[in-house]
Amino acid sequence: MKNKKILVLGYFGYRTNQLDGQTVKTRAIYELLRKRYNGEVAFADTQEFRQSFKSITLFLRNLAKCENLIWLPAHNNLKYLFPIIWIYSKIFKTEIIYIVIGGWLSKFLRNLPFHRRNLKKIKTILVENEATIKELYEQHNYQNLEVIPNFREGLPSLKIRELDGKLKIVFMARINKQKGLDTIKELSRVLPENTSIDFYGPIFNEDSVYFNTMLNCKSLKYCGCLQPNEIVDVLRTYDCLILPTHYYTEGFPGSILDAYRSGIPVIVTNWKHANEFVTNGVSGFIADFTNPLPDIVSAVNKLLNDPLLLNMMKKNAYNEATKYTEDVAWETLSKYL
Repeated sequence: MKNKKILVLGYFGYRTNQLDGQTVKTRAIYELLRKRYNGEVAFADTQEFRQSFKSITLFLRNLAKCENLIWLPAHNNLKYLFPIIWIYSKIFKTEIIYIVIGGWLSKFLRNLPFHRRNLKKIKTILVENEATIKELYEQHNYQNLEVIPNFREGLPSLKIRELDGKLKIVFMARINKQKGLDTIKELSRVLPENTSIDFYGPIFNEDSVYFNTMLNCKSLKYCGCLQPNEIVDVLRTYDCLILPTHYYTEGFPGSILDAYRSGIPVIVTNWKHANEFVTNGVSGFIADFTNPLPDIVSAVNKLLNDPLLLNMMKKNAYNEATKYTEDVAWETLSKYL
């Protein structure tokens, strides 16, 4: 039997080489299909839709020809494109596989009756965690659900940084206040002298002035953006990753997965799904969501003053990465193709 044609739709960010959780996951799914699916795989980058009308017409033409649409929308993409995609799917008998990035879908659907009703009828909705499945089932009676974890290609070898009496902390994400810059600013005022925090990631324009003032502290340094193939080699030169996010509906942040793959534990705030991905005191530390600073300071001091604990947590973090490989993701995705 001939393999079905697949179209992957999402925000790839190729035009500006934007690298964030949305673009990295979208590209990872596309590359996974290109490597493992024995059939035609095309893609449509919604970033291009604002730049070129031709890209929209090409997308609609490909949508009419594909048997499976694999869709990774953010909020506006879901809100405005789903009615069009739904109509096309009925006319051209296209199966829709919706891959959710983040843990926001259940709340988002409350005021969208058309979406809420018809998303129940698509082939499947693949989410990042079990808690989101529970929410969608209990609040909207969705049953076409399964977990597909965040994932990366391959698993690098474990290389632990040699301890030298210093604690090197890294932040790698979009650099904006909602990712916890204010918390790190407070933390920098009480950091021990032998502790430092380096930042990697694109700077959110509206918070650039605020961030630049933070860098007046000698323990904080901005080191630019990392390409995907650089991440592990850079992160393994640190001792832990910090992500004091204020986004309560985070799904599974890619920076945490990258930290695990690099063999370093994490310090995070207790966002909605934190306990599903971080085991407190084992693969990282979870701080109070509304008042995280005391817990974060305690975690930093524990890692700084207990080398045996730090080394054990590095090994635990690396072991967590084995749950989030291409093989695991493909086992789920391939069932629906």
